[in-house]
Amino acid sequence: MVCIAREEHMQLYTSPRFRTKAMFPSLRHLWLATVAMTMLTFLPAFLSFIPIASAMNMSNMLMGQTLESFLSDLVSFGAMSVTQKDDILRMSTQFDPQYNPNLEELREVQNDVFSSEESKQALRSYLYDEIDTDFMEYETAEAIASVLSLGALYPRDSFHSGIFIDSPLTAVSDGPAGSSYTGNGNVERLGRSNVFGVGTNKEIYNGIWGYSVGSREYALQCHGYGLNILDVTDPSSIFRVQFVPMTGGGIWRDVVTNYDSIRGKTYAYVGAQGNQGDGKDPNLFVIDLSNLSGNEPHAVDENPAVVQNLGKTPEFTHTINAARGLLFLNTANSKEGCRVYDLVADPMNPRFLFKTGGSVGRDCHDSSVVTVGSRDLFIVSDGTGRCQRIWDITDVDQDWNTGDLPVIIGQTQQVSGIYAHSNWVSEDKRYLFSFDENNAVDITVHDISDPTQPTFIKTFQYSGNAEHDAIPHNGEIRGRYLYVAYYMAGLRIFDVSNPYQPYEVGKDETFRDPNGDGVFENPDITAKWNGAWNTYPYLSSGNVLVSDELHGLFVVKQTPPYGIPGRFFVTSQLDGSGYTVLSWTAATNARGYSVLRSNSSSTAPFTPIAEHLLEMSYIDQSAPSEIGFYRIVAINGEGNRASRIVSSNGTVVGSKASKRRQ
Repeated sequence: MVCIAREEHMQLYTSPRFRTKAMFPSLRHLWLATVAMTMLTFLPAFLSFIPIASAMNMSNMLMGQTLESFLSDLVSFGAMSVTQKDDILRMSTQFDPQYNPNLEELREVQNDVFSSEESKQALRSYLYDEIDTDFMEYETAEAIASVLSLGALYPRDSFHSGIFIDSPLTAVSDGPAGSSYTGNGNVERLGRSNVFGVGTNKEIYNGIWGYSVGSREYALQCHGYGLNILDVTDPSSIFRVQFVPMTGGGIWRDVVTNYDSIRGKTYAYVGAQGNQGDGKDPNLFVIDLSNLSGNEPHAVDENPAVVQNLGKTPEFTHTINAARGLLFLNTANSKEGCRVYDLVADPMNPRFLFKTGGSVGRDCHDSSVVTVGSRDLFIVSDGTGRCQRIWDITDVDQDWNTGDLPVIIGQTQQVSGIYAHSNWVSEDKRYLFSFDENNAVDITVHDISDPTQPTFIKTFQYSGNAEHDAIPHNGEIRGRYLYVAYYMAGLRIFDVSNPYQPYEVGKDETFRDPNGDGVFENPDITAKWNGAWNTYPYLSSGNVLVSDELHGLFVVKQTPPYGIPGRFFVTSQLDGSGYTVLSWTAATNARGYSVLRSNSSSTAPFTPIAEHLLEMSYIDQSAPSEIGFYRIVAINGEGNRASRIVSSNGTVVGSKASKRRQ
């Protein structure tokens, strides 16, 4: 396969992991500690500003745990010393004149640590010193920088926006996606629900999922107080069918459904992290949805679903996922990672199978499951690990031995400064889209045709990112469109039929224009963690659910942004070297082109030899002087249009041009 991309490129940086202890003499002497402390005292005044996102009273990715707890896990892994832990605790508030707790008080502090730019700069200097003097491994320092949103550690002068990848690669230049729409593009808002009013810093709307049965559709929307089951069959008249009060999880609560083919029922699972909400224990809940009506509507707050409180799990559930009869409780904590449970034996009482944590950077902030060929892949967004790790769970089932670990068969390159938040795979199961919550690269695309060796393609942002910097949170794919909850930028929809050139086609300003009247109540988009939290684009009607943490539930409809690519014409000829030179006219609304070849005749099967082309030409050097038959296919989110078949010498043969809707 051949890919032609734009000429603008950027070089990604090679890893300083080539450092070995032999490259540094051992400097464990008192004089070094004295120099380090002197630098920490005087250097901050001379260091420059690092822009760091902050919102919801948070300035980091600790996710509800204390800094002391996070560092203690690193100590338990043997990744840092108790002295280093205490050093960092003391530094966490040392530049805040209004807040100077003692060490014991610091052990209970959660979000308001390293909130000043001076303290962030000082910690960066401290981490560099520890690495350079062989006191700390590079991976440990990167994990600390990721969770505390310090920006990229490497290259050293990059600060917030630097990119670091393990191997030397050249990629298509990242930046805002292209767009040409006006207004909201192809998005129409159909309805909104805001049961609890505008959210606060401790109780917000968060996770969202959908459920279709018969002619009715439901939204399962999480909140700091619990779970709302909302009838969204008529988006202009949304009403609540049931509210399930839940403890804990004021900021973080998530929901997923799983269909049990043995019992013929669908169950919803709800987990949470943190104790900001109604109570201290963020328990795990299972809800039998089989009593939800598929025809006549329920009464308001009729409470038809059966709810069971499964109690507190060994670790919080930051996000949740279910697939293949398995439940995945993603803890965003490197001690536990993801806790995996069997749902087949008893969906109301899941059985623990294994956990992925236990070492630096195995956070499992979120996960997805996809079948590629004969393999079932469990793709984990490993937070401070700054990458997506791919586990083969093909053989994991209800008979799996408790505690046994499946095999990691691949991972994406680690990127300095990011926080690997979540991921989703394209419907053709070839492309992995991952989301960074530290505002360094936003969205990254990898080719996972070979999951043992993911290939980096590019990074991109929403179309307005150059003028109004925003942070993505979660994204899902339906068809050839990517739906992203982009915090303050609201819902953003991208045509990703060409993953080398994502194209934004629509939006809904859930944060800036919650009333939908064109008046921006919140006029500024900034890189903060407020706004659209998650989406669900899989309802039978095609309607899309969006959960905005402050403004509630939005139901929107996506209409085609354009038709399938327009007609175009192809010519071919042999050049002086015997190579086939193909040229074609531009097809309207095409996002890219593929070249297919048949070596025997115009009726034989055609094999792709190039794809995702942006230019309207291609030279086939695979079989000089041999007659081949070619077809060009133009693609976009709505479908394909194939050209007529041409031979190497320019003869038009075979069938007419064809088209196909996605």
